[in-house]
Amino acid sequence: MRPYDRLIGAALAGERWLFAQPETVEAAWRIVEPVLGDVVAVQPYPEGSWGPKEADRLLPEGVAWYKPAG
Repeated sequence: MRPYDRLIGAALAGERWLFAQPETVEAAWRIVEPVLGDVVAVQPYPEGSWGPKEADRLLPEGVAWYKPAG
């Protein structure tokens, strides 16, 4: 049986052992939600390039991205 079929079958049969308990889900959201609130806008960049210039701000001053030969 494929995993998705197994999951749907368990849900339809009321088998809870494949699913997280509500307390576990709430605890996970308490950890994840603060990170999601600090979303950075997507920066477009040309296809085939090394990425947006804004990525340079992620590096310490005086450090450059490693560009492998090729």
